[in-house]
Amino acid sequence: MPDSRKHLATFASALVIAAVMTLMVASSVVAKGPTVAHRVSVGGPDACTALDFRPGCDGNYSLVATQYTDGTASGQYTDRFSRGGGIIGVVDCVRVVGNQAWVSGWITTGGIGDDDFTGLPFTTLVVDNGTSANQPPDQISSSHTGDPTPCSEMVAWDNLFDIPEGQVTVK
Repeated sequence: MPDSRKHLATFASALVIAAVMTLMVASSVVAKGPTVAHRVSVGGPDACTALDFRPGCDGNYSLVATQYTDGTASGQYTDRFSRGGGIIGVVDCVRVVGNQAWVSGWITTGGIGDDDFTGLPFTTLVVDNGTSANQPPDQISSSHTGDPTPCSEMVAWDNLFDIPEGQVTVK
């Protein structure tokens, strides 16, 4: 009986040491991954109130994007259109200047009617004007599809739409 307890204690010790070493290795691997430089998120009804329509009239708009210190980016972009359809894309470029974020990538699925936009590039611009009701509303642009200009060129946008029911966060 004492021998089996000794083996059990040895086994338990070995298990604990293996678990600790696994966590140490995993931590060092995670630590070597790219560091986050900026995070961008958007959610809410599309540009309805800017056009004096009820909230949600033009589908919805959501974006989650991350720019890393090594220059790479990741994320997902979804823009649902009022007339049906919409696009879903993967983010491959994020550029942040102050409270503005330019985002671009490639459409993985979607379109309008019979027009399939899959495989086309997209770009968009979002503006974080704060969280207080005393500040101007956050803003989003329309989806620009088919233009291969990357977000790194930070092209000026003609139309930005207020989204008082939505929230843009640029950090």
